[in-house]
Amino acid sequence: MSVLRSAPICGLIALLASAATHAQNADLEKKVADLEAQVKALQDALRRAGITTATAGDFPRSERAGDDEQVARTPSLGGIYDKPFLLSAGKKVHIGGYVDMEFIDTEGKNSTFDQHRLIPFIYGDITDNLKFATEIEFEHGGNPDGDGEIKIEFATLDYILTDWLTLRGGIILTPLGKVNLVHDSPLQDLTDRPLVSRNIFPTTLSESGFGFLGEVYPTDSSKLSYEIYLLNGFNGGSSEDATDVAFSTSGGVRSARGSQKTDNNNNKAVAGRVGFSPFLGVDVGGSWHVGKWDNESKETLAIYGVDWTLQKGPFELIGEMGFADIDLSSTLQASNTAGTSDIPEDLFGYYVQGNYHFMPEFLQDSTPSIFREESTFTAVVRYGHIDLDGTTGETDRLTIGLNFRPVERAVFKLDYQFNDGDRASADANELIFSFASYF
Repeated sequence: MSVLRSAPICGLIALLASAATHAQNADLEKKVADLEAQVKALQDALRRAGITTATAGDFPRSERAGDDEQVARTPSLGGIYDKPFLLSAGKKVHIGGYVDMEFIDTEGKNSTFDQHRLIPFIYGDITDNLKFATEIEFEHGGNPDGDGEIKIEFATLDYILTDWLTLRGGIILTPLGKVNLVHDSPLQDLTDRPLVSRNIFPTTLSESGFGFLGEVYPTDSSKLSYEIYLLNGFNGGSSEDATDVAFSTSGGVRSARGSQKTDNNNNKAVAGRVGFSPFLGVDVGGSWHVGKWDNESKETLAIYGVDWTLQKGPFELIGEMGFADIDLSSTLQASNTAGTSDIPEDLFGYYVQGNYHFMPEFLQDSTPSIFREESTFTAVVRYGHIDLDGTTGETDRLTIGLNFRPVERAVFKLDYQFNDGDRASADANELIFSFASYF
């Protein structure tokens, strides 16, 4: 009799337990779904802001990159490790690279195709905290006897002591301005680099030297990074012969980039950058490069820069401003005064660029095989100005562009430049179509 009376009670207990378990499972599923949504939102925000989740001690992925892998947009360890890698040659060596191709139609000139860059990467884990990295640059077909070139873009040995202190030596990617650190074509939303980043910060600028870098986290949401190096510096020629000076009002300091083998004087330049991100979506930096430029080691070249990145949702506002002060000897000043030379002394430039990332849902719904979940369109507007001193040194450029990324690491770009310059060669508008991809 007691058994019969207990049966309904046991059934009721079982029913209540089942209901409780079901409720707990439903609650757990809801929590998991909420967490997944939060993680996806955070990943999207990080990708848009260009923030990598890697720490200073992390190294490139050794497995083949998946289609959903995102490309980092800001430097970590000086910008040289934030690359997608497609192949691991054993456990210690990683290889990859990027390529770009351009079609250029300039007013008053023949249109042309240009296989601009082919850049293989080779990276090596020597130990957990000792690492080697290099990029080899083939430009315009890489024929050194023609109009192409082959060179080492950088080759560094890093000894990572802590997150806030890494020793670096070799051919260093100079942290003068931010574009020089993140100059890879697949990362850029326009084909041509900004004017200030070519003539005042002569991207790509690599120099032989030694120094240190690191990053610290003052708060949970902020990051402070730094790099500082002793380098061979610029080689501007002789301060006593105006015909030997490499600076110009057409190219700025670009032609004065120094040798990786020798220094033209006994002075070493000091270069560095300090960057600060108070919270996600905001990053500002200041950089400098100061050293003697002439064979006689008497005259100083000082370059200073400020850069910024502001991101809110699909909108980005980025830019750089640069100043250069070139000391000239009395001989060179007299030559300028006499009109027999036009050597710049004060250079200034900047650019401001707005990006808007978007993807129409109807395209993804209608053609998901082409317009994937990670695919993105970006509308771009950039205004840039440089004043390279002298009588023919000013150029203004307005660029409008639209690009499409089928995946984050590959991009097709269409740009149009409105140019207004003192020189005829800097006063022609230009249409550019290009594609670039990591591989």
